[in-house]
Amino acid sequence: MPTFALRVVTLCILVALVSSSYNETAIQFMYGSVADWVRFSPRPDLSNACGLGLPLRIAYFTRHSGTLWDWTAIANHLEVPWTRVNPGFFQTYGVNTTKANIIWAELGHMLCHMADILIFSDTIPDARPLLQGGCTTPLILQVTNRFDYGISPSEQDAYVQVMADAATRPHVWWVVNNPYEALYIDKRGVKLPQERLMLLRPVGVCLLPPTHLPSPDQALVALVQPSGPTHLENTFITPWLKSQSLTEYVRLYHQHYGGPSVLAQHRGVISIPYQMSVMKMYEGLSAGAVFVIPSPSFFKKLAGEMDDSKMVFCCRDVLRDYPDSWQDYFDWYHKDFINAHILFDSWEQLANLIKDREGTGKLVEEKRVVGKEAMRLSRQRTLDGYSSLYRSLSQQACESIAQPDVLSLGYNADAGV
Repeated sequence: MPTFALRVVTLCILVALVSSSYNETAIQFMYGSVADWVRFSPRPDLSNACGLGLPLRIAYFTRHSGTLWDWTAIANHLEVPWTRVNPGFFQTYGVNTTKANIIWAELGHMLCHMADILIFSDTIPDARPLLQGGCTTPLILQVTNRFDYGISPSEQDAYVQVMADAATRPHVWWVVNNPYEALYIDKRGVKLPQERLMLLRPVGVCLLPPTHLPSPDQALVALVQPSGPTHLENTFITPWLKSQSLTEYVRLYHQHYGGPSVLAQHRGVISIPYQMSVMKMYEGLSAGAVFVIPSPSFFKKLAGEMDDSKMVFCCRDVLRDYPDSWQDYFDWYHKDFINAHILFDSWEQLANLIKDREGTGKLVEEKRVVGKEAMRLSRQRTLDGYSSLYRSLSQQACESIAQPDVLSLGYNADAGV
């Protein structure tokens, strides 16, 4: 056999021998202490990704389609690999202490090590098993609703203690998508770390297919009737429209109305805020929808005259406790967005807006431009914020390679129960 060919064969044999070998001593050192192989899932080795500067993987936990659409756009901007996990498939709303311990014992390895960075969105108690169990993977709590949503009164103290402890951990970061959430968390006794807290509003994306409305419908004002019977749209406005003979000017929708592309084609959208912020507002403004809402003074008047049985509203305490600054916590009325809306000071003024097709039509076109610009500026702040946040968490994840993982010394399924 020619010398060159012999060398090639020898090299191939050596490569094959190397590729078919493994370091049993290293494996024993790394995994010899594992006590429960049924539930075991190792922490990924980030050495190569960190050394080469490759983007780290994200697992995004959410039950909510709106936050999922929003994250899809953010992840596309970041150009990161990610996957979605729906916690609703393995735990209930408001998971209690005992159930959180069971979930941690049964799924802790998998959930904690599912990706290099974890994000829990919308329903923050879904993160309780990992926080209670002590998962050390860098984690973002993206608060888009009350952080204790679904937690029973008997569990409040224990849950707040878990979250207060989590707020002290350097690898747990907090993102609120509206100004009210941080205030609410603070009032419940959890002191958020200012160095790991960011206000990053929704970017306003909706991934429903666009729908084209016929011209006659575009000339109508839209009213979306929420599913709850105690919304003012249902308790008062719909009957009022009929009593004032205004129904010919209004297109009534129920809960599933086709998304922001539908609302954007109407001559305004009558809305009564029931939360400090909703995805519909950001998505609508981005698409060009113009919301017709009570003025700040008229809203306060309505909220003061009606209780939740006639006008459901999440946060009357803000109107009471912050009489001069409540708009700072209320994105519908926040200075960043209020100029995008058409405001009415009375039901008589609303009736005139509804009937004045030509005048309202011109005003809507003006406001449409204002709303899109407001969302452009807000969206840029959000994308810049997530870029900065991702860099910080990536650095943290890479630095954690040198630190022991909470599960790295073995795992006993009964330890947390």
